[in-house]
Amino acid sequence: MQQGQKDQLDSNKDGVVQRSEYQAFMQAAFTNLDRNRNGRLEPSEVEAVLTKAQFAATDANSDGVLSKAEFMNRVMADFAAADRSGDGNLQ
Repeated sequence: MQQGQKDQLDSNKDGVVQRSEYQAFMQAAFTNLDRNRNGRLEPSEVEAVLTKAQFAATDANSDGVLSKAEFMNRVMADFAAADRSGDGNLQ
């Protein structure tokens, strides 16, 4: 994670990105990406941040849209993978 990204995610500015901070940021990101406010992310809404392969990998039920649950499951799995110590924090 680059410093600029970390600064954006670290809402309490303690130098650590906690799981809860990451989750809150990503929930807000979902809302911001959902331009048509239908509660789902369509390919056109995320083409600037997800490749077609990433979109397909996140679309667990292969219905062509990302539900908030699918999106959050993916991003929180990414957080867990990045949390090498398993302490719920990214340094």
